[in-house]
Amino acid sequence: MTRRLGLLGAVALVAVLFLAVNMLAGATLRSLRFDATQGRAFTLTTGSRAIARAPDEPVRLTFYYSAKLAAGRPTFQRYAQRVRELLEEYARVSGGKVRLEVVDPEPFSEQEDRAVAAGVQGIPTGVPGENVYFGLAGTNSVDGREVIPVFDPSKERFLEYDVTRLLYALANPVKRVVGLMTGLPMEGGFSMDPRTGQPAQTPPWRMVEELRAVFEVRSVATDAAAIPPEIGVLILAHPKGLSDATLYAIDQFVMRGGRLLAFVDPLCENDPAAPTPADRASDLSRLLGAWGVEVAPGTLAADGTYAMRVMTGTRERPEAVPYVVWLAVPKDGLSADDAVTGGLGQVNLATAGVIGPKAAAEGATPVASPVTITPIITTSDKAARMATDLLGFPPDPKKLLLAHAPGSERLTLAARLTGAVASAFPAGAPMPADVATPAAGAPPTATHLARSEGPINIVLVADADLLSDDLWVREENLFGQFTAARRLADNADLVVGAADQLGGSDDLLSVRARGASARPFDVVEGMRRRAEARYLAEQTMLEEQLALTQRKIAELEQAKGGEGGALMLTPEQEAEIERFRAEQVQTRAKLREVRLGLRRDIERLGDQLTFLNVAAVPLLVAVGAAGLGWYRASRRGAARSGAATG
Repeated sequence: MTRRLGLLGAVALVAVLFLAVNMLAGATLRSLRFDATQGRAFTLTTGSRAIARAPDEPVRLTFYYSAKLAAGRPTFQRYAQRVRELLEEYARVSGGKVRLEVVDPEPFSEQEDRAVAAGVQGIPTGVPGENVYFGLAGTNSVDGREVIPVFDPSKERFLEYDVTRLLYALANPVKRVVGLMTGLPMEGGFSMDPRTGQPAQTPPWRMVEELRAVFEVRSVATDAAAIPPEIGVLILAHPKGLSDATLYAIDQFVMRGGRLLAFVDPLCENDPAAPTPADRASDLSRLLGAWGVEVAPGTLAADGTYAMRVMTGTRERPEAVPYVVWLAVPKDGLSADDAVTGGLGQVNLATAGVIGPKAAAEGATPVASPVTITPIITTSDKAARMATDLLGFPPDPKKLLLAHAPGSERLTLAARLTGAVASAFPAGAPMPADVATPAAGAPPTATHLARSEGPINIVLVADADLLSDDLWVREENLFGQFTAARRLADNADLVVGAADQLGGSDDLLSVRARGASARPFDVVEGMRRRAEARYLAEQTMLEEQLALTQRKIAELEQAKGGEGGALMLTPEQEAEIERFRAEQVQTRAKLREVRLGLRRDIERLGDQLTFLNVAAVPLLVAVGAAGLGWYRASRRGAARSGAATG
């Protein structure tokens, strides 16, 4: 009895010690952190730490979270805990520069009025007058205000970036100026509504909104004769039909140290002013050619490995087909060594071109490029060039897939251009068309720079469609109350990060999406692509055979109607029709079998993966445990035998 009481006392003592140690640790060891997650998802990046310490005066963050009303809602509670811990980490590492306040705005309270005035949006609970608030408001010493109206759980991987960007805006109330020169409707405007026939206002592209959150974005006319001196970075989107005077202004901007982010597209699908696909190409060859670089004219990058899947076929029989000129470039195609792309997960492009050294004219001796071309976005090593003429109007993704012959090289889709270069206008500013040409040997304009004052720094992207909303963001209904943008790719991070880095700051650029919500099964996708390639050729052949058979039947049946509706077919023709109909039935059966075969292969692959996860791994663990048990039993048996013998 005494022994049992002693055992119970020991258990109670251990329990008390356990609780005491946890309480002591919670009170004294809160500053200790150990992040064992993949990619250190709960550890602030170096850039976030630097920005948190950057403000000259303290920044105040107010986290509005309706904890009482959110009780019983696991989605809110789990994510709110994640947000609060992250905000506390910012305050901890800031050295007092970031001050955090947590407010629980109850219905009809003064705190609720504060949340509404700050711009935090309430999410109705269904009970009249009750709203859940889950947002962040920030202020600085000069009355600057920034707000995240709602923390969306589906955007968790962008949480750190969103908070850091808010802090960056508060710490830098005077935004750097970025110029935007484009013929695309990026800044909104008016377009003709086809339903009413009246002009309707169109909103700015989300890419412009992302840029405005960090920079002061100023429009630069496409016929500008000079780039304003306060602009440090010029974004040139789809430069089409620029005059020599405007090209000269860009040239001199680069010569005097201005940074250029250029999107040159051999076929821009978002060009509203182009009547035909042939008119959708932009061109910067006057400048790039002088610097030894080109975006190959009339050429697209086609890649079956990175191809996006698009829906084709009919409504009754839709098919998902890889569209080889629409590319979802994963981390493998994004340079890990470049500050702009090193932290990105995926960039989506559409009908992108190919960047490379300028091709020498026929019969001319190739000349080394004066700039260094450093690829930052590339295709896979199975890509090939494709002429823009093959696309047709409208393009057929299935035919393009069949026409695509995989290559053996990585094609450059975006690159950094660096090096000292000469002006593309060695004679100085071009003369206006109504002024006589100056005499030969006349001195150039006094302000003209014949060479760059230092190494140029240009980021060149062979696609302008990646700027459009369709390629990287989707509008979704959030909590059934209002719309929010869900990012599909890191296109905005690419553009904002490149502009920020070109402007001289690397802190915000280093903060990237953490913990991607969806991780592709690369092996599974590879098997899917190989299966599709194997079946697609046979499917296309059968579809062409079926179409030919149907045309022959239609041609023969046209002869059925004569005067008075009398039949005019011979027995041989009737037999031919029956034969074609039987052939049509057989072809359709084969086509169904091909489609079923593809689905069976994919389902078989899924069954194999399920077996490996559900049965094979536990079975291996069980076999290992049984083997270990047998080994230990054998050892004990051998030991007892040895003892008995001794």
